[in-house]
Amino acid sequence: MEKRYTLFFSSLLSVLIILLSASDSIAGTTGKIRGKIIDGTTGEPLIGANIILENTYIGAASNLKGEYTIINVPPGIYTIRATMMGYRSLKIQNVRVSVDLTTTINISLEPTVVETGESVTIVAKREMVVKDLTASTAVVDAGAMRSLPISEVSEAIQLQAGIVRDAGGGLHVRGGRSGEVSYWIDGVPVTDVYDGSSVVEVNKDMVQELQVVSGAFNAEYGQAMSGIVNITTKQGNNDFGGSFTSYMGDHLTNHESVFMGIDDINPFALKNIEASIHGPIVKDKVFFYVNARSYSTDGWLYGKRSYNPGSATIALQGINGNWLEENAPDYFAASKITDPDNNLRGFQYILGTNKLIDSLVTWQMLPDSKRSIPDSFYTYYNLLRNNHANGKGDGAYVPMNWNKKFYTQAKLIYKITPSLQLTYNFIYDNVQYNDYERDFLLNPDGATNKYRLGATHIMQLTHTISKRTFYKIAFSHYTKGFKRYLYEDMHDQRYVHPDLSLQQAYSFKTGGTSNIHFERETATSVLKSDLTSQITHTHQIKAGMEYREYRVSQEDISLRPSVNQSQINLIFDNPFIQTRVMQDSTIYTSRYTHYPKALSAYIQDKMEFKYMIVNIGVRFDYFSPDGVVLNDESDPTITNPIRAENRYHDWGSDGIPNTHDADGTEGNGIWDAGEPAVTIEEREQYWYRKATSKFQVSPRIGFSFPITEGGVIHFSYGHFFQIPRFELLYQNPDFELGSGTGNVGIIGNADLEPEQTISGEIGLQQMLSEDISLSLTGYFRDVRNLTGTRAQEIVLFGGAAKYSKFINSDFGFIRGIVVALDKRFSNNFSASIDYTMQIAKGTNSDPDQARNALAGGTLPEVQLTPLNWDQKHTVNASFSYRHKDWGFSLLGQWGSGLPYTPRASTDISTLLTNSQRKPGTYNVDLRAYRDFKVGPGKLTLFMKVFNLFDTLNEINVYNDTGRAGFTTDELRALSTNPPEFINSLNQWFTNASFYSQPRRVEIGFTYSF
Repeated sequence: MEKRYTLFFSSLLSVLIILLSASDSIAGTTGKIRGKIIDGTTGEPLIGANIILENTYIGAASNLKGEYTIINVPPGIYTIRATMMGYRSLKIQNVRVSVDLTTTINISLEPTVVETGESVTIVAKREMVVKDLTASTAVVDAGAMRSLPISEVSEAIQLQAGIVRDAGGGLHVRGGRSGEVSYWIDGVPVTDVYDGSSVVEVNKDMVQELQVVSGAFNAEYGQAMSGIVNITTKQGNNDFGGSFTSYMGDHLTNHESVFMGIDDINPFALKNIEASIHGPIVKDKVFFYVNARSYSTDGWLYGKRSYNPGSATIALQGINGNWLEENAPDYFAASKITDPDNNLRGFQYILGTNKLIDSLVTWQMLPDSKRSIPDSFYTYYNLLRNNHANGKGDGAYVPMNWNKKFYTQAKLIYKITPSLQLTYNFIYDNVQYNDYERDFLLNPDGATNKYRLGATHIMQLTHTISKRTFYKIAFSHYTKGFKRYLYEDMHDQRYVHPDLSLQQAYSFKTGGTSNIHFERETATSVLKSDLTSQITHTHQIKAGMEYREYRVSQEDISLRPSVNQSQINLIFDNPFIQTRVMQDSTIYTSRYTHYPKALSAYIQDKMEFKYMIVNIGVRFDYFSPDGVVLNDESDPTITNPIRAENRYHDWGSDGIPNTHDADGTEGNGIWDAGEPAVTIEEREQYWYRKATSKFQVSPRIGFSFPITEGGVIHFSYGHFFQIPRFELLYQNPDFELGSGTGNVGIIGNADLEPEQTISGEIGLQQMLSEDISLSLTGYFRDVRNLTGTRAQEIVLFGGAAKYSKFINSDFGFIRGIVVALDKRFSNNFSASIDYTMQIAKGTNSDPDQARNALAGGTLPEVQLTPLNWDQKHTVNASFSYRHKDWGFSLLGQWGSGLPYTPRASTDISTLLTNSQRKPGTYNVDLRAYRDFKVGPGKLTLFMKVFNLFDTLNEINVYNDTGRAGFTTDELRALSTNPPEFINSLNQWFTNASFYSQPRRVEIGFTYSF
């Protein structure tokens, strides 16, 4: 396989280099500086003036009109030097450049008779209005990443207008599903096509610039419908430097009644250590940047080790009720079992849960007391003790949403010549974590662990042909693996029988292990060629090609007991099982490996006229899925066919085809002795057909009209396509279904069509004063061909059962308005606030939603209803104050309630999906710091407080009350007088995962040099 990759890419690389000589393209990693140079006295344009970015090789000279353009400028802050014979040179500091945007710097040089060598220095101010912005784009630079009270890049993304975080933590850009965003690092797409997430998490201190494009983005970006997250990482230069950061923390909350075990403060519950260093290896030639981070947290959701995975709950019926009531009244009340007529049936018991009962076996009770205990009890007890040793846990609080991360990045730049540069970037992350599994609250050692491993290699060659033209050739290979299991070895003898996981009403698990073993990996190789040419001062042409090869593999296994352990007695049998892993495909075992391919190309023109900027382009995408679909959907499982003709050859009792049988058995439609079975190999010849290749063309256009010196109107429109997540294409690849009647399963569909969005927006930017600007944007998104499940189930041959299949059945419509006010830093402070009003409606929020409705006995929605993340009103606000060597910053977020579907009642039998609203949420975060000069560098002491006011936001609710803290189910449960032996009803109905994270405090330091 590796040889095939190498041969293919080497040949394709040669072809693309030839093709590039006639094409123009650029990846989104650099920006542009342009402007006009004039004589400060006469106002006449200056011809041949030199404009250089200090400490770089980048520069330009003015043309006959005094105009200049500098392309291929990495994002960052620069100092421009403008010089010309007979004029005093000028330095302009603090010139900011952003990816895909133009920074306009007009220069006025003053004549001088004598060349003194001195220059005039001025400081540029950030433009309050971006005149060439044709689609909504939020830019967060390295300085903001450092100063804001955030810990992760995802938190910076969430702060941008039009982005909503759902109850599960997924980010939704302008009302789209969470997998509709494309992630880019240093000009290369790094989206995991399996589920739409990023292949690697990038440490926020690695980021030079973060761009979130939520409008109708340019044609160079593909395979996304909602937005683009474009990250440019830092790089080394001729200056040695670095930093070391360490902080620790824990949760400090007043809500101990909700969050179990959180009142025990541990300053090392959260630990973070990170370091970076950069500089030259060979001055002016080879540079490096290295960053590493180790992070761990216990989280805020704890369980209590009351029981161990080998514990079993059984009913002891051999103890006299009167005796137990007299000698252990608390145990009697909590553990008794009664029939519907309230007659005593027995007691629930777990080894080690009652010292009085435990002591019976050790003969520590008086003989008179023991006379009422029958011999059968001792027999049961001894078997229970032998088979369930250490059933009682140690009672310790155990983290149940812990997280451990390790990130590292190494970036090398080799300037082969002033016009030729080679860059290699390696990013790696290793994440281990546990998602809260509430059923294991009292048996936390039985819950699943999760592991994620990502690695990205990016190599780019940049060749500047002239001051107006350069090209890039990039090769990247990235992998992402995900594993979910309790023990790595599938035959680990600590796995216990599934029967131990059975739960009693209103009770948590008192034993059992998660017997799921899931592994998947996505490997992607990308060859990308990019070139740009500023053919005139007005026109910049972009075009490009990209080829991708994927390897997607998955193994999903439900561990089963060995055949001789399929049924056990919880008292008499050892609960630890010998697991068996089925090699053949069944409903318990699923494996696949696929090799899809994709090809894309685009061309784009950015035209910057005096009174109008135009971005126009078109994109072509091709996809080959490497999958199969069924020829006969009524008989889907090749290993267990239903139709008679798929099970045996109806050749008659002689077993020979096309011969007349005297007994008339040939072609009689039933199996007769002597007729051979149809083999799997024979079925494979007609069972499947290959999924077809897909292609689409996407036009994009954007306009920007400067209406005044400080005002701009923009408009953009485009068509956007995206291949559905690969997990939906290849789910249940062998089409195995469950037994019984009703809806018995769901299958993937490798022949899914691309999902489509038509998006448009119109906006206004207006400078209100030198430091304050206002923006107003209205947008719509018409979403079609979303993946869903068909409303009409597929009927199996014979009509006994049905199943579902993913198809392009869902659609939606989103519209919204964003109003934003921004104050640039001046007078020691800066501030911003934005408000989004959005309506996001669709047929279904999730591809499985229609199937789940059918399986539950209800009809799917046939009209647009609010999507799960339809937050109608959202406000983001920030405030930063800086005074010499100290300062602070605040972030505030408020959102109206997300929708939920209320429970039907006797008065109302059917309610619309998501017709009610949860309570609104709000949050305030703080970062405060103090700088000290220490040696050659700077020491910064800081404190971060997340959820400053310890707000108990209700992110999930009970569907009968719409609140997280109360449900009428608890009142109904109380009326039945259930046993509260394992946990109380209040514990069962107090769900900590229904609330947002409580207050978290972090204290640390950074030393930078």
